[in-house]
Amino acid sequence: MSSSIILYYISQRHRIEQRNSLRILRRSLRDHHNPFEIATEESFFELYRMPKHLCLELIEELKPFLPKSRRVHAIPCHLIVLSSLRFFATGSFQRSVGQDNLSALSQTSVSRCVTMVAKALNNISHNYIIFPKQGDFPGLKIKFMEKYQFPGIIGVIDGTHIKISAPRREIEHIYYCRKGGHSKNVMIICDSNYIILAANARFGGTAHDSYVWRSSQACRRLEDLYTGGERNYWLLGDSGYPLQPWLMTPILSTCNTSEERYNIAHKSTRALVERCIGILKSRFRCLSKERTLYYSPPKAGLIINACLVLHNFLVRKKIPHPEIISEEMNDNGEQTNATADISCRNISSIAKRQRSEIVENVFAQ
Repeated sequence: MSSSIILYYISQRHRIEQRNSLRILRRSLRDHHNPFEIATEESFFELYRMPKHLCLELIEELKPFLPKSRRVHAIPCHLIVLSSLRFFATGSFQRSVGQDNLSALSQTSVSRCVTMVAKALNNISHNYIIFPKQGDFPGLKIKFMEKYQFPGIIGVIDGTHIKISAPRREIEHIYYCRKGGHSKNVMIICDSNYIILAANARFGGTAHDSYVWRSSQACRRLEDLYTGGERNYWLLGDSGYPLQPWLMTPILSTCNTSEERYNIAHKSTRALVERCIGILKSRFRCLSKERTLYYSPPKAGLIINACLVLHNFLVRKKIPHPEIISEEMNDNGEQTNATADISCRNISSIAKRQRSEIVENVFAQ
């Protein structure tokens, strides 16, 4: 046997020994380090974006949806959740998350943990992201009217781009973003308290806001309610969305002061969803524009939905909002309705007449 082959086998054996010793060290650290005991309440909140008692509550809720392992050295359930929360909160590479002195996990282990927790959070999403029922509309309209003096609103809608790595070449064009790179165009509808009522993270960055909206269950639900006779409710959206009887958009060319007042009120109210997106991205930095989700589009969608569930979990528990990241408020840009014409002219005319009635009844003086 040649000396080069002998040296190769020696180096390989040395690497295996190093890997095994590191694995043993990690197991020892995991056994002797409990973040709930070591970290102070303040540092715990900074690391995982929630206090200890809420994190324990979340772990208990996710346990039934996490795979159970019979291995002696299996990663404890609380570390599976905590390492994933750390990744969601920072958006750092998985290796750096695993090397955190409170986690002690390999990169592959962190990857598995993130996948498991993201799937578990998607399994309980129906408990946290709930589109309002018809009976909830009056309460939503009252809250919006009290805060923003705009009648009939049950929610505010906008889209935001979440950067992802380039997918395989066959589908790359679907996810190309007009601002460069690749992304997912995520639709978000929120109420007056920043609670997300509906979301859609299925589509790539190429998709127009109006297309994402028309393909959503929320759009079909509101259209069915309108067809069934429910009236005088609507979402607010920017000019990238189609004007519909259940979705009010700005007036592109105002003719009088009443229409200008309508646009001013519309813009200030619509800023609510932009702040909601800012809070979401500030709390979970893996979604911010400085980060990129280095995953396939389906797995990136799981992670995005998981962060949306966590956002609602924390908002409902009245956890204080973080300082909003200084991103462009509406990173989709104001888009004209030229690309979002409604195919049904009758619906469009009804919506225009309805918008005119709002202008005359509320904003005329």
